[in-house]
Amino acid sequence: MDRTTKITQFIEERCLVEFGTDVTPQDDLFKVGVLDSFGYVQLMAFLEQEFALQIDHEDMLTNVLVSLESIDGYVAAKLAR
Repeated sequence: MDRTTKITQFIEERCLVEFGTDVTPQDDLFKVGVLDSFGYVQLMAFLEQEFALQIDHEDMLTNVLVSLESIDGYVAAKLAR
């Protein structure tokens, strides 16, 4: 399973939404009510564990990832380093 699919499945299962039906990969997940602050922290923990990333608190707070596209791009950039 590829990176984007893993992230998509996590959000869909945890937040009970379906990309393409309920929301798009470009939607602001906070504004459409999919994510709240607790869900965001859970998502960051998942990304760290699943992809063996180190996400520091400053990065998490200053670069708030609001869409599936931005989350996936962030993970891709971190993995490329």
